[in-house]
Parts: sequence; C-alpha cells; structure tokens
Amino acid sequence: MKIKEKIGLIGVGNMGGAILEGLFKKKIAGPSQVWVYDKIGDKAAQFSQQWKANLASSNQDLVGKTEAVILAVKPQDLFDAAEEFKAALKSSHCVISILAGTPMSKIRKAVSGTFKIVRAMPNLGAKVGESVTALTSDDTKGEGLALAEQIFSGCGKTVRLEEKHFDLVTAVSGSGPAYFFLMMELLMKEGIQNGLSEAEAKTLAVQTAVGAGLLAQASISSPEELRKMVTSKGGTTEAALKILESKNFPEIFHEALQAALKRGRELSQ
Repeated sequence: MKIKEKIGLIGVGNMGGAILEGLFKKKIAGPSQVWVYDKIGDKAAQFSQQWKANLASSNQDLVGKTEAVILAVKPQDLFDAAEEFKAALKSSHCVISILAGTPMSKIRKAVSGTFKIVRAMPNLGAKVGESVTALTSDDTKGEGLALAEQIFSGCGKTVRLEEKHFDLVTAVSGSGPAYFFLMMELLMKEGIQNGLSEAEAKTLAVQTAVGAGLLAQASISSPEELRKMVTSKGGTTEAALKILESKNFPEIFHEALQAALKRGRELSQ
C-alpha cells in the first residue's frame, strides 16, 4: 500500500538512505513525496540527485514540508538537530527515531510537543531489503506505529515490542549482523589458510551463511532442530561442534550478548 504522507529524512547516512531506497524500490512512496537534509550537504545532494528526492535547505525547511520525519542523526547530535526544527513541528506530525540507545522520553525532551513519536530499531540488513525493525510508540491510537510499519516494510520485516525490550533488541538484532559477519570472516580465514583463494573462500563462507539463513526462514523447524539435522553422529559437523562445546562457546556468546545489553542500557541513560 502506498503511503500518502510526505516524508522527511534528517541524516542521510547508510541506514537512513537504505530506508528510503526501500520505499522507492517497493513503490511504497515516490521521490516527490520525500525531502532529505543532512548537515553534510554533499551527502543529501548526492542522494537527492540519485533518487530524484527533494533537497531541503535546512532541518526546519524539511519539517515544514512534511508530515512524517525520520530522525537518523547520530544520537549525540539529537538536541542540536532538534533545536533547528522543533519550532516547525505540528501536533499532526509523526517523528520516527532510529537513534540507537535513545528512549522516547529523551526524544520527547529534545523536541517537546504533543505529536506522535515512534522509536524504531532496524539493522544493516536494510541495505538489501532484509532488515528486521523493532517498533514502539507512545501514541495510544496506533497511527504512528501503522505508518512506521508501512515505511519499514520497504526494507524488511517489522515487529512491535514494548520499549523495555529495546536494549535487548539492540544487542540481538541491531548488533547481530556483526556476529554473523565474524563467523563468515573466520570461515574465510580458515579456507585461505588451507589453500583456497580469497574469492573462493568468500564464496563458500558467504553463500553458506545465505543458505542457512534462508533455510531457517523458510523452515517450520527451529534453528536448534536444523542444527541437529546437519549434525550426523560421528561425522565432521559433530566433531566441530564438540570443540565449540568443550570450549564453552554457548557461555562465551551469552557473555558477549550480556555485554552488548549492558552497554545499551548505559547509552540509554
């Protein structure tokens, strides 16, 4: 379903740009509906030229011309950016924040007012239309959430969660791609060290990860059940997994996620 609202993007970085690219590619919104602005003018101008979106002259100009505003600045720049545009916000606006570690209360403090606020946590999969985005809002009518679901459906799947879970979301899915990239990196290194070319090792490592992900997505079986299907008794997979278990890999990974969760809670303060 095509979005009727005019949309503004403040901060044209990798994630913000990927969100809009998804909108355009899936025809959820047209470039004429979208305004972009970035304090680094060249970034916004380049995106505007590439996708034929409208280039705003300032944050305030952007907000004045749109109904939904996606905040994609660095978290430490929130209050400076808000000072530039909050006077242009109307009660009918929907402000959608993708700022990591930034609760809705902090966003509300920065921008003030009674408009709808949605907090979203996508991940880097948005660049290929395969993100998972957690959404929450303090809008009791649910209008902001419905609009955000339409927007983020352009770059993957969405899930509604209570805000109390967002630090966990950051640790599991926000940071999650890095965990899988590390596994691919290690598989590549092993292949190269044992005689494969870099290109050969990358193909084997990356395509294995792609296949595993697609299988897990399509299967009614759980990841645990799928792992057991691959693990023949007395086989090579079992030999590898026994080493991981003996080195206490599950506990190490648990500690890693807890560290990410702890850091997320610190950043939310």
